Order: sequence, then C-alpha cells, then structure tokens
Amino acid sequence: MAWRSITDLGPAGRGVSWYTSRMNQLPFDWKPAERPSERPAMTVTDLARRIAAALEQGVPDPVRVQGEVAAFSERRGHWYFTLRDDEASIQCVMWASDVRRGARAIAMGDVVRADGTVVHWAPQGRTQVRVRSVSPVGAGDRLAAFRRLCEELRGMGWFDESARAPLPEVPRRVALLTSAAGAAVHDVRAEARRRWPACRIDLIDVPVQGEGAAARMAEVIGRVDAEAGTLGIDALILTRGGGSAEDLQAFNERVLAEAVHAASVPIVAAIGHESDTTIAELVADRRASTPTQAVMVLLPDREEEAQRLTLLRESLDRRLRALVSAFRERSSRADAALQAARRLRLAAASQRLARGEAAMLSRRPHATLAAHRAIASQCAARLEQCMLKRVTAGRAALASLPLDRVARHRIEQSEARLRQRVRVLEAVGPESVLARGFSLTRTAAGAVVRDASDVRPGEELDTRVASGTIRSIVAGESQQGDLPSPHA
Repeated sequence: MAWRSITDLGPAGRGVSWYTSRMNQLPFDWKPAERPSERPAMTVTDLARRIAAALEQGVPDPVRVQGEVAAFSERRGHWYFTLRDDEASIQCVMWASDVRRGARAIAMGDVVRADGTVVHWAPQGRTQVRVRSVSPVGAGDRLAAFRRLCEELRGMGWFDESARAPLPEVPRRVALLTSAAGAAVHDVRAEARRRWPACRIDLIDVPVQGEGAAARMAEVIGRVDAEAGTLGIDALILTRGGGSAEDLQAFNERVLAEAVHAASVPIVAAIGHESDTTIAELVADRRASTPTQAVMVLLPDREEEAQRLTLLRESLDRRLRALVSAFRERSSRADAALQAARRLRLAAASQRLARGEAAMLSRRPHATLAAHRAIASQCAARLEQCMLKRVTAGRAALASLPLDRVARHRIEQSEARLRQRVRVLEAVGPESVLARGFSLTRTAAGAVVRDASDVRPGEELDTRVASGTIRSIVAGESQQGDLPSPHA
C-alpha cells in the first residue's frame, strides 16, 4: 500500500493533536514511524548481532532444558540432536570436547536434561543450544511402548524374512492406501506412470494420523485383502509423507501391525522419511524409504525391461547363430563321415566282389572241364548203349535177312556214322582243345587272362596245356602286329 501522512488518516474534524493525545495514553513510549526512505537499512550481520544480544539478555546463562530426543546424529565426535515436547522443539549441539568429558550415550526417544547456552549461529541463521553436559532422565513413554511392541512381535517371528510374501514380478493392479490430501498420492502416481504405465493404481482414501486412524487402516487392509482375488489386486502400498512422531504414531499401533501381518496380498510400506521407522514397515513384506521408493521396489522399470529384452533378443540371436553354425559344422562332419563310410563300404564290396570273381574264375576252368568230361562220359555211355542196341538189332535183322550183303552194308554205314560222332565229340572236348595246341592262362590270383592288358610286367602267370601247367613271369607286352596269324 502507498504511504500517506498521518493527517490524511484522521477522521473528519480531527487533526494531528487527536492522534498525539491518543498515543500518549499508550503504556509505552511511542514515536511516529519513520518513513522507509528515511529509516536506514541494517545489514544481515547487524541483525544477527542484535538477535544474539537479545538472546544473551533475555535467556539465562547457563540454561537447563529437559525434553525427549527426537533426532540424533554424530559426526566427527560431535553430537547433533533435537529436544522436543508436545508443543515445540529446539536444536542442540554438543561439541566433541564436551562429549569426551564423560557424557552418557543418548538415543532417540530418551528423555534427557541438558545444560548449556542459547546461541544464535549467524552463518546459517540458526538458534540452538550449545550443550555442555547432558544426563538421561528416562526413556519416553512412546518410545518405551514402541520398543516393547517390537520385542514382542520379533519374538513371534513377525519380523522374520520367512514371514514375508514375495512381491509380484509384474503387477497389473495395485491398491494405494493413503490420505487423498497427501503429497504421496502424486509421487506414487507420477513414478508409476514413468516406470510402468500398464499398472493401474487404485487410490483408497484413509486417515493416516489421529485417533482411530490405525483401526481404520487395519479395517481397509482386511477388506482389500479379502477382495484382492475378485478385484485383481496384485499388491498394496501403505504410505504417507513425513511428519512428527505424533503424526506417525498410528503406524506403530498393534492393530495395524496385525492387519499387515495377516494380509495375504503383498504389502509395501513407505512411512515418513528415510530416517523414520515404524512397526508397520517392519511387519510389511517390503519396506521402502519414501513413497517413490515404494513404487520403484514394486514396479519394474519399462526402460530397464526394454533394455533387458533387447539384451535377451541379442543373446537369443547369438545363441541361434551359434546353434546354426554348430549344426552346420556337425552336418558337414556327418556328411564327410558318411561319404568316407560309403567309400569304405564300396571299397570293401569291391574287394569282396574281386575276390569272389577271382575265386569263381579260378574254379570255372576246372568246373568246365569236369562238366564237359561228365557230359562226354555220359554221351559216350549213351552212345555205346545206343550202338550196342543198334548193333544187336542189326545183327538180329541181318540174321533174319536172306541177303548178307545188304546187312553188312548197313552195318558199315552205322559204324561209319558212329565213328564220325565220336570224332566230333572228341574234337569239342577240353582235352582235345588243349591237345590241339591251345592253352588256358591265369594270374596268381586265379583270374583268367583274356587280353594282354590284363597283366603287368613282373606278374606271375600259370598256363595250362594238354600235358600240364607252365608257370611264367611277364617280361613285357607284345604289340598286336607281333602276334602270329591264326592261318600261319
């Protein structure tokens, strides 16, 4: 708003004297406010010094304060902690030199009495108590109850890994139990859309703090668990943002722990900040530090899955190429082995055929000669019988004929024909062939030599003639023109 003079602000008929009389009635010295253009500006350092001076004048030194340790950390031997009560909290620091003088260890939830000085740290604009000594007064009732319930549930095995249900690999529908007014709803949905948009997030608005909040959350968890199969809910996220210990107290109550433990649907709990730990988180199937972390624990990352699928496809391609290459190599080796086996079988068959042919050829002349001899013997026997029969018949006929001359003539003709046939049979017989100067030549393996190309120089030959067998060695091959003429 624009600055105006005090005379402009007075009601009609009233001037500066009216305001001056009113200000004089105030219980303190009043001076008209200076205009901004007339009031000099202080530096930040000057203001910090005035705050520090006001603290030194208004707060006794040393100061003794008692409260519950709400946060505690130790860095390089220094203690940094916060003392609080039901309505306020103040930061404290205790330097390592004061800690080494015999300070007893403290932890969150302890009620302690601290002696020190209230200081204003100008570089960070922080007002805190520099503690010289601290002594425990006792554990806070809330922390004591928390520890007792933890010990009881741990003894019942509710904190064991064996009591936790496995999370689904790819959830399709997840129930989100939290306050619709909290920031956790936005964080969960934003992270779910980024990581795995195919998953449906169903918000169930429940109170997350205050009286009756734990019982209400336990009731909703039971109802969701009973209808999970019908609704297709694969998991449940129980979460809320950060807050004080009083704000998170509902998640430390037994009724909620019992509901979380009894649920068959997997539950991921993310309560408060990362430093906060509640019993509901300890009983849940999986604990996450923040609502966003709960989504990261429960849902796969589509980019990682796409990369994994790409790597899997490349791996499958490499394996398929390796299998095809190995199959081709095995096929080539099998084909080569098959061809080699075929060649071996053909060679063996050729050897057996050659041996059989040689054996057959070696036996054929003897068998042929024996067969011809048998045939000749049979023919001679039959011929002799026939001749005897005819001679007998002729003689009988001659005896009955009156003319001896005719009989003798016929007998002479028959004998002539008989002799002719005997000569023919003897001429075609093997012995007669050999007797005429022909011979039968075979190799050492028994193969019959039919052509000059069937033998090689240095090879042994057996030549059968009429009077026996001649063994010779091939000296060379004669030309066709060197052979004597058959008519020579």
